[in-house]
Amino acid sequence: MKKIYFLAGLAAMTLASCSNSDEPEAQLKAPETAQAQQMPIGFDAYINRAITRGGSTTAQTTTQLQTDGFGVLAYYTDKGEYDQLSTPNFIYNSKVSTADWTYSPVKYWPNEYGSSAISDDIDKVSFFAYAPYVSVTPSTGKVDNNADWGITALSSNSAGGDPIVKYIASFDAAKSVDLLWGVADNANDVTWSPENGGTQTIGKGLPWLNVQRPKTSADGKVHFYFNHALSKLTATIDAFVDGSDNTNPLAADTKILVRSITFSGISMKGALNLNNSTPGKQGALWLDYNGCGDLANGGEVTIHDGLKDGQEGKTPAVVAANEKITGLNTDIIGTGDGVTKDEKQLFNAASVLLIPTGEPVNITIVYDVETTDPNLATKLSNGETPGSSIENKITKTVTFGSDTKFESNKSYTLKLHLGMNSVKFNASVSDWDDADADGEVDLPKNN
Repeated sequence: MKKIYFLAGLAAMTLASCSNSDEPEAQLKAPETAQAQQMPIGFDAYINRAITRGGSTTAQTTTQLQTDGFGVLAYYTDKGEYDQLSTPNFIYNSKVSTADWTYSPVKYWPNEYGSSAISDDIDKVSFFAYAPYVSVTPSTGKVDNNADWGITALSSNSAGGDPIVKYIASFDAAKSVDLLWGVADNANDVTWSPENGGTQTIGKGLPWLNVQRPKTSADGKVHFYFNHALSKLTATIDAFVDGSDNTNPLAADTKILVRSITFSGISMKGALNLNNSTPGKQGALWLDYNGCGDLANGGEVTIHDGLKDGQEGKTPAVVAANEKITGLNTDIIGTGDGVTKDEKQLFNAASVLLIPTGEPVNITIVYDVETTDPNLATKLSNGETPGSSIENKITKTVTFGSDTKFESNKSYTLKLHLGMNSVKFNASVSDWDDADADGEVDLPKNN
């Protein structure tokens, strides 16, 4: 969980009104000084636990976050409540960065209510945030570098309704981006002190909605707690040969080569709604990639070895790619040593980040058991070496304790054990058995 403190102060608009009062205008109280009315937004940040940035396996530090920044969107709704007709008309994708958490242009609290000038309106602003920051074209929301992985777009600056972040996951570590979204507090309701008195309560695990101008800048610190919107999966694979553990090695002339692995219950594309409705750090609200509906159920993702069928044993230099999703550890596919009794990474990275769908997770693994044998007329999968190549396919529901589904902000470890039983022979030779009775043959006499 990430903690980021967001100091909000949105500022003074000039008060201009017509009075129907019989009281002479000269007797109206003078408004507060401009300096007293203005309350600029300031930012502070605190990372409770490190986060992972795309293309890096190291924990992100506060300094790195200050460099990359995070994005803020704010919706001004006058005295009305935030709803699906609201647009990001106050702040759109402002980058907050540097050691002082600066941004541009600086914004101020709306100022229709004050101790010296009273208005019937109580202005409200709703705040949303995500990280890491990306630069987009405001009118379209599309990321400037036309990325086909990670954060690819935001909802545009004119789009009504909840802000969304479009995202494409990848099994390539260099393209794996740790998407975060901000809430008020994960553990407790937040009490807010508006300028007009009383209190506001922001529900725990929910975004900052309908926030009123604070009494002072010190009262106006909006704390963003950043949560992981994705599930983190670490997976290993090994072989259990003739037993219930990985003690026994494979025979020297045998290899286990993974061809593909399929996951159901996860998605590679989705749109994160920053206005989550389910409280808590597992409450990431994922929509389909268009941002219009729930993620499709029953979907699946297959990771291939990237090698042409029948060419798994050849080097990549002479094998054309299948042009399918790749990302398996090269040591467990046709160009490597294959699966052994030693635990190996399933992916080409220590871990991958995936979009949870809330559906049970099933895995299907396809692998070849190949044995070199010069006496056979058949060939291994490389089409050259004599031997046997037997394809195996196994499907199993994944369980983590009582859970069978992935959730956002959780890290999972999956250990795959391929059970291998060698073909064994046993023989005995029986003794000669006597016939039930002696056979007697009378031959004719030779006359």
